[in-house]
Amino acid sequence: MKIAVFGIGGIGGIIGGVLAKSHADTYFYVRGKNLNAIRQNGLKVQSVLWGDFTAHPKLASDKAAELGVMDAIFVSCKGYGLKEACEAIIPMVEPETAVIPLLNGIVVSDIMEPLLPRCILADGTIHVFSHLEKPGYIVHSAGLCGIVFGMKDGNRPSKLEKIAVILSNAGIKTVLSDNILLDSWRKYIAMCSNSVAFCYYDGPAGKVREDPNHEKVLRAVIGEMIAVAAAKGIVLPETMADHHVEDFSKMPPDTISSLYRDLSGGKPANKTELDHIIGRMIEFGRQTGVETPYHKAAYERFALKYTRER
Repeated sequence: MKIAVFGIGGIGGIIGGVLAKSHADTYFYVRGKNLNAIRQNGLKVQSVLWGDFTAHPKLASDKAAELGVMDAIFVSCKGYGLKEACEAIIPMVEPETAVIPLLNGIVVSDIMEPLLPRCILADGTIHVFSHLEKPGYIVHSAGLCGIVFGMKDGNRPSKLEKIAVILSNAGIKTVLSDNILLDSWRKYIAMCSNSVAFCYYDGPAGKVREDPNHEKVLRAVIGEMIAVAAAKGIVLPETMADHHVEDFSKMPPDTISSLYRDLSGGKPANKTELDHIIGRMIEFGRQTGVETPYHKAAYERFALKYTRER
C-alpha cells in the first residue's frame, strides 16, 4: 500500500518516520530545507518510545506528480495552510485514495471536501508530543503516540481497516472509530478551551490561575463549546468541565498552547491557527444561534491587535 505523509513537521515527521521505518512503501511530501536534509541524510528521529533511528522514505519530494497516486495520504499541516495542502495533493488523489487529516481543528473533512476530488475522506485526531528540532530532525519527547480516525458517517471502508493495521504494526496505537465526530469534539474542546483561556488572560496557566474566578471562566468556556456541540447533534459528557478544570489545575505554571505561543510571539493572526481553532467555534455559534462571548473576547484580543498593527 502506497502511503504518503504530507508535511514532515512535528506530527507528520513522527508519523512518517515511524511508518518509513517499518513500511517500505512510504512517501514524504516535504519542502525546502527539510526536503534537502531528508534527501541527503534521511529523517533522523529521537524518540522516547522508539529510540533514535534514521528513516528513509521510498521517495521524498515537493512535487505530487513525482510521488504519484497514493492509496492513503496523511495530511499534517497548520490550519491556515490546509487549502494549499489540498491543492498540492490533488495529483496523488483518486476515488479509492484514503485521505486522513491529522491537524488541529474540528471535522476538518468539511473544509477539505470541496477542495479535493472524490476520495475516501476521513477525519482523524492524534495525541503526540513531538516537534521538528531542525531540518531533517524530529524529537518525540513523550511516550504517547496514538491516532484515532474514521468516517463521519460511521462507515468502515476496508481501506481504512488496512491502514489501521499498518499503523498498529508500526507501533502507533491506532483506533478506527465508529464515532469520529464525538472523538474529534472531545479533543477539540480540550485543545480549543486551553487556547481560549491563554488568549483571554493573555498569559500562561500560572497567570490564568492567579484570577480567583478563573474556574468560573474555564467552565463558561467549556459550556459554550458543549452548547454548540449539542446544537449540532453531538452530546458530550456533563462532567467534561469538571475534568478540564482539574486538568488545568495541574498544568505547570508556564504551560501555553501552540496557538498562544504563536500569537504572543508576534506572529500575524492570519499566519496562525486563530481562525481555524477559536474562530471556527465562533462561526459554529453563529450558525447554531449559540452565544460564545468568551471565545469572541479571546479571538478579538489578537485579531484586533493585528488589524491595528497593519
